[in-house]
Amino acid sequence: MASTRISGNEERIKYVQGDLFTCPETDSLAHCISEDCHMSAGIAAIFKKKFGGVQELLNQHKKTGDVAILKRETRYIYYLISKNKYFHKPTYDNLRKSLEAMKIHCLKNAVTRISLP
Repeated sequence: MASTRISGNEERIKYVQGDLFTCPETDSLAHCISEDCHMSAGIAAIFKKKFGGVQELLNQHKKTGDVAILKRETRYIYYLISKNKYFHKPTYDNLRKSLEAMKIHCLKNAVTRISLP
């Protein structure tokens, strides 16, 4: 699990090993999914079970390279859309675009901590 903290112009990345879902509830969470929001395997299936909201994500009509967002209590759950279909492979370019979209949301919403696998 990696946790990023941004304050002012300072940027810091901290690498932590452990269960992503035991991070502080003040941390927002992020992971990659496909545009079709399939989320049937791996950590995506755990996010789906834990946070639900698949229809809420689909209703955002986000495309590959975007970020879909759920608000759960005091944190945001970021879904980085890095590929079109669940059986496709992500590209670095799509990952970069979705990370940039997440960054814009973080800056607008004063998000200072993000944990991701």
